Amino acid sequence: MTLPNHSFTYEAMTTLFEVIIEGVEQEYARQAAGAVFREIDRINDLLNKYDPGSDIGQVNLLKPGESVRVTLEAIECLERAVWAHTVSGGLFDPTLGTGFQWLEIDRANFSIGWKKDGKGEVNLGGIGKGYAIDLAKDILADWDIEKAVINGGTSTVLALGKKWDIGVGGPWGEKVGLTQLKLEDQALSGSGTEVKGDHIVNPKTGKPAQRHLAAWAVHPSAAASDALSTAFMMMPPEKIEVLCRENPEITAFVVKQDKSLIKIGV
Repeated sequence: MTLPNHSFTYEAMTTLFEVIIEGVEQEYARQAAGAVFREIDRINDLLNKYDPGSDIGQVNLLKPGESVRVTLEAIECLERAVWAHTVSGGLFDPTLGTGFQWLEIDRANFSIGWKKDGKGEVNLGGIGKGYAIDLAKDILADWDIEKAVINGGTSTVLALGKKWDIGVGGPWGEKVGLTQLKLEDQALSGSGTEVKGDHIVNPKTGKPAQRHLAAWAVHPSAAASDALSTAFMMMPPEKIEVLCRENPEITAFVVKQDKSLIKIGV
């Protein structure tokens, strides 16, 4: 007997998360989804910059030359943000242009701090949701659930265990005919100007991103796709092509200012 899919929703990180689970009884799926949502809350409590008691909140209270011990999760998420900063040429910036050059991460001592020359402010809003989804995947594995979808609002979704038909969504996707992708063990993240307006700020200029109208990134990691979709809003297509060529696991879709769609790495 084929069991139906079970869907559960939960509000966290100022968005609505959804978990779709296939292949198990409803009550077991409900308990597993509850474990996923508790994990998302736990990660939010560590990374929320608006909470002075969180790991990131404590980092932002430091003075130049100071550091603070944090959890492994804060270290890992920030390391992924540093990777995105590197591959995007600085267009993804976990300090939003306030002082990435002064940031210090000491994995061996579980600490994050600032160099003596200055400090900035860490903001993991562009990657934290994806990182939470990656850890939620591990929770499902602990429950022996292989086939599932974890959806973080309208911006990031992770498809696991089989080929899922994932709606790309958003006004720009509809306008350019990009409405659905088949994903398996991959995450898809999207950024655009129509849903939240000019909410993406170029860390190099301090002004709203103006290069593209919308961008999507596919990667096995939800944290990576989350960060890359933001960076793709500001990266020239030729630089995105180089990145995808050097990293075959990355796929990009970009809606240019002339409303044309380009696909890279497909």
